[in-house]
Formats: sequence, structure tokens, C-alpha cells
Amino acid sequence: MANRTRWTLKRHVAASLLTLTAALTSTSFAKAADETCFKTPTPVISLGFGSRYEADSKTRSDIDEESDAAVTKALKPIDQFIQNLAKIVSKAESEKDVATRRAYQRCVVDSIYAWAKADALSDMRTFNAKLSVPSRIGGLAILYAESRDQVPGLHDRERVIEKWLQKRAQEIVYFFENEATKGASRNNLRAWASLAVGEVGVLNRDRGLVEWSILSNDNMITNADSDGSLPLEMNRQRYALHYQLHAMAPLVTSVARNCEAGYGKGGADLDKLKKMARFSITAVKDPKIVQKINGKSQTVKPGLKNNLSAIAWLEPYVSVTNDLEMEKEFASFRPMSNTKLGGNLTKLYDDRRISCTISVQN
Repeated sequence: MANRTRWTLKRHVAASLLTLTAALTSTSFAKAADETCFKTPTPVISLGFGSRYEADSKTRSDIDEESDAAVTKALKPIDQFIQNLAKIVSKAESEKDVATRRAYQRCVVDSIYAWAKADALSDMRTFNAKLSVPSRIGGLAILYAESRDQVPGLHDRERVIEKWLQKRAQEIVYFFENEATKGASRNNLRAWASLAVGEVGVLNRDRGLVEWSILSNDNMITNADSDGSLPLEMNRQRYALHYQLHAMAPLVTSVARNCEAGYGKGGADLDKLKKMARFSITAVKDPKIVQKINGKSQTVKPGLKNNLSAIAWLEPYVSVTNDLEMEKEFASFRPMSNTKLGGNLTKLYDDRRISCTISVQN
């Protein structure tokens, strides 16, 4: 009887230990999840707002402060989501422990999956909302691409994400081909659309989307002036240099990522792209160069150090052009980051040299 009592007691103790261990393990996993992720925000389904600019501003350079604030407020939840994802992606890229790195990568996939499952950004109710969404889709697609296929067991979620991104990309193409104004279909907004559509095309191996991106990039480079300035952006009065940089960011990144995916440069003139990059950086150092073109003083503060996020595209630029002379201009300012281009671009392109030789077969 005593032996049976001792055996029963041991069994209860063992069971209690197992329960305690399971509880501690569950708590540990929960804590690890909290430490490697953030609370996914409620998916934004609909957007509807007007222009940031005065209604009678033909050059779209006269800001309507009230409308500008309303647009920023509407986009803030999406932009904050992208910023949080970019931080996680950057942490994953720097993490040496495999388990922790996968936890970061799972965070990215799970968070974007929540938005994909809800069909986020599917209801663009105004013209200006449709203009604003491509840069956000592009940012999400790049951040997803950096985390895709890294964690076992997530393929079902990844298929949902890729299908969702495909729908958004097709809507972007339709808008720019059928609804966008002549200016919007050729300026920095088209470059952001090109980046988004190309990235989604690469993810889904959709040659049509990639070709649309390549053609868009080629047109922008071809239409740049011989000095490297973009005529449509130079018309933006005191915001001209700001928008030159705003166009170069997605344009350069899109060219680099399409090349890296094996689709080649699609006829893009890389020598012309170098002129555009050098004009942009020279103008950042001395904005009066742009003032001489359009007669307006610029909003951009002089100096590379004052514009690091706006010139972070120099990392993919050097990777695809091997312009070592340009690299010397910004090397001391590393790391270079821009959340809509993938976060820490120095880490993403870390001494990589991207070939523009066509290798994709589909």
C-alpha cells in the first residue's frame, strides 16, 4: 500500500512538472513572439481623400495645408505598418541565431497575411487614393519578398499574400493605363507603380507585370533630359528636386530588383541612369542647380547628410551600375535606409553586384 501511495505521489508530481513545463514553454514562446514581432494593426480596406495641393495649382506645387494633413492622417496607419515591418526585416537580416531570425521572418509573413486575408487596400474610392497606394504596395511586396520561403509551414499563407498582391498590382496597371492623368502616368507616381508591379510580377513569375515595369522604367529614363533631370519633376517649382529624388528612389530600385531577378535591364540605358543619379546627387549638394532650371529656390536642404532617406536608393544603384566613384560620396553615411524600399538598404545590398543578364526562362 505504501509503495502504491509513493508511486501515485510520483505520478502526480511528474504530471505537475509536465504541466508546469508546458506552461513555462508556452509563456516562453509567447514572450519570444512578443519580442520578435509587433501587434498587427487593423487592415486598412478603404481610402478616400483629395489632393494635397490647392485646386488651382497646375504644377501641383502649392500645398493645401488642411488637405495635406488629412491625406497624411489617412495614410499614417499604412505607413506605420510598413515602418514596423521594415524594422523587423532589418533585425532578421542582422540576426545570427536561426530560430530568432525565423521568428522575425514569420512575424513579417503573418502580419502581411492578416492584411491579405482581409483584402486590404481593395477599395480605393478617389483618384488621389489610387495614386497613393502603389508606393505602399511596393513597400509591402519588397518586405514580404525578403521574408518569403524562409520559414517552413507558411506556404498556404504565402499563396494568399501573393494572390492578394497580384490583384493589387493588376489594379495599379489598369489605373495607370486607363484612368491616370497624362502627367501622373509619366512622373514619379509611375515610377512607384513600376516598382510595385515589377516586384509583384517577380514574386508571381508574371512576365506581363514585369514587362510593364521594365517598359515604365525605360520610358522614364528615355524621357530624362541629357543633363539627367526629369522634365516633369523640374516643373514642380520649389518641390522640383524633392520630386526628382522621389522618382529616382523607385526607378533605381525597380531596375536593380528586376535585374537581380534575372529579367535583365529591358533596354534601360544604364549610362543614362548614371547621368540621372549624378545630377540628383550634385543637386542635393547644391540645390541652386535646379533653381537655374526652373527659377525657384528649392525646399530640399543642401547636403547629403540632410537627405539620407531620400538618397538611400544609391545602395541598389551602386549594386547595379558598379559606380564606385558615386559610392565614395555616401559611404561615410552608411547605413542607408528607406522603409518603402525595403528598410536598411545597406544591409540588403551589402557589397552585392547585380548582373543585368537575362536568365529567367518564363
